[in-house]
Order: sequence, then C-alpha cells, then structure tokens
Amino acid sequence: MIAAVARLALLCLLWLLGFGPVACRCADRPGPGGPALACEQKGTVYLADKVRVGSREVSVRAVHGGCAPCPQLLAKGAGSGDKCSLHRVCAERCCACPGRRRSFTATACNDGECASEAAACETALARFGPELCGG
Repeated sequence: MIAAVARLALLCLLWLLGFGPVACRCADRPGPGGPALACEQKGTVYLADKVRVGSREVSVRAVHGGCAPCPQLLAKGAGSGDKCSLHRVCAERCCACPGRRRSFTATACNDGECASEAAACETALARFGPELCGG
C-alpha cells in the first residue's frame, strides 16, 4: 500500500515537473485532456518588419506567453519616443490579452519611434491578435 502511494506521489511530481505549474494554471485548459493549445504555444515568436498596420509603418515582434504571466525581466532597449528603424532597438513590453488570462511580450517601432507599452501591445494585437490571444 505504501509503495503504491509513493509511486502515485512520484508520478504526480513528474507530471508537475514535465508540464510545469503553467499548465496547472491555464484557464483555457480543456478538461482532463491536458493543456490547451494556448499553453503549448508559449515562446512562439511573431515578427513583422516594415509592414503597414492601418496608416502606420511598423516593425513589431511579439512572443506568445502561453498561460504564464510576463517574465519579470524584460529585454532592455530604447524608450518610448526614441528614434528607431526596427523593433530590435526598442524596449520589450508586457501585454495582456483582452478578456483572457494570457500574456505576451512585444517590441514595436511605429513610424520611426519606439512605441510606449500601450502602443506596442496595440500594434502587436492589431498585427497578430488571433494567433497571440486565440481569437
């Protein structure tokens, strides 16, 4: 009996280590079937260099956060309003998916200036919204 309990505890621990606490927190998880696609997409990178979004020319990079919160340390870079030609020089921003417990990070250069947090998130959602936030 004790051996069976020990095996079950080990199995639960291995499952937790394999899927991580992120899988346990995902609000979009379907029943007993495991983590939803959104959780599994953590780390997927979306890029668009020098494209038009509305009337603006933008360069934007977004990283799917899965069901985890944004990382505590975001990539440093140029601040809001600083001159840029590509997203690579701009600071990384933390963004939330509207109406969902999901997040992503984004960097954006809009019309030659590094975007603020709100503008970077808005630009990424305008360009990649369905993929980043599931519709």
